[in-house]
Amino acid sequence: MSVTVLTYPSDFKPDMLIEGIQQHFESHGFDSARIITGSKSVYKSSKPKDLIIFNANVFMKDMGKVWYGDLNLTEEYMVLKSIAESLDTTLYVLWEMDGRFGKEKKPIDELIKKAAWNTDEDKPTKDWYLSVKMKKNK
Repeated sequence: MSVTVLTYPSDFKPDMLIEGIQQHFESHGFDSARIITGSKSVYKSSKPKDLIIFNANVFMKDMGKVWYGDLNLTEEYMVLKSIAESLDTTLYVLWEMDGRFGKEKKPIDELIKKAAWNTDEDKPTKDWYLSVKMKKNK
């Protein structure tokens, strides 16, 4: 019996260079496709002030998409800053719908404008996001 596996054209298939970058994430406990909870609603309600991005997409300006998975940016931003420092770059964290389903192929300058947060910015909280990022989008 054979099994047919269907994939979306935008399924993330990292090349060897990006796989090397992903090792930096893995060495900091961020496996690809990481899931931080079994229940998104329970997790979010237990951390109402945190900026949480489920199915986040992380981009580097010169590489494009390099990682995806769940992130609690408020709790884990220092780890992301450490990864960025080890790679000598800025990491840009995008919401799921801004970095998947073919949208990850848009020009990088267009993508990073949609970043919910990047490693050059301050500690991200939900209030920070609403006061800083949402004002920029108006």
